[in-house]
Amino acid sequence: IAKTRHQINLSNSTSFSKDGYSSNNTGITGIAGEHDQLNYGIYVNQQQQNNDTSLGTNLSWRTPIAIIDGSYSHSKNAWQSGGSISSGLVVWPGGINITNQLSDTFAILDAPGLEGAHINGQKYNRTNSKGQVVYDLIIPHRENHLVLDIANSESETELQGNRQIIAPYRGAVSYVQFTTDQRKPWYIQALRPDGSPLTFGYDVLDLQENNIGVVGQGSRLFIRVDEIPTGIKVALNDEQNLFCTITFQHVIDENKTYICQ
Repeated sequence: IAKTRHQINLSNSTSFSKDGYSSNNTGITGIAGEHDQLNYGIYVNQQQQNNDTSLGTNLSWRTPIAIIDGSYSHSKNAWQSGGSISSGLVVWPGGINITNQLSDTFAILDAPGLEGAHINGQKYNRTNSKGQVVYDLIIPHRENHLVLDIANSESETELQGNRQIIAPYRGAVSYVQFTTDQRKPWYIQALRPDGSPLTFGYDVLDLQENNIGVVGQGSRLFIRVDEIPTGIKVALNDEQNLFCTITFQHVIDENKTYICQ
């Protein structure tokens, strides 16, 4: 299982004057979180002239619905803290979407049924349960490539093409629809009557001869259907138009090995 690796950046600068050492600045910045949602920075500044050392930190937490920023600094004679929250609300015919920020030009991406896909590398900006997400990093009057990544999505919905291109004018709200297949997926282990595997890559049909799947590796069938079929047909020999059939009693047992008769 691949784990996200985050890089930590360390910087340091030291200044000297004609009298020798003058100051030193050290900073650490990085990204954390499963979805790269936390940006942080820590710094230490030391001034030789007034013998003062200041410490500071800043945090930015990005969620799908808001960005929360906070900062704190402290020196010998003063301290300062601050914070802010930004968010946005989009109301359109397809629903209501809350987003962490909005610009004057943005896009509404709609991949029906696909939950948990993130857009253009923004792991913290993911599609909701309806498959919708608002993306505001759109550059007007230029081609913008919009790519959905399903690597961290647990949705059973299939995304059929993950890239779209738009070139909107300034102030436009673009609606971008992705094609999905929301039929339920099933994995079925099946063998020929003699115990040999079915042919890899052959089509799987329902009893009305609609293509609903394919024979995968290890004689494992993959199908997508709205409802459990009464039976399926698997090609045995394309040239001779030979098929075998598996019947179901209103249920599919994915732990069972079926015999294709």
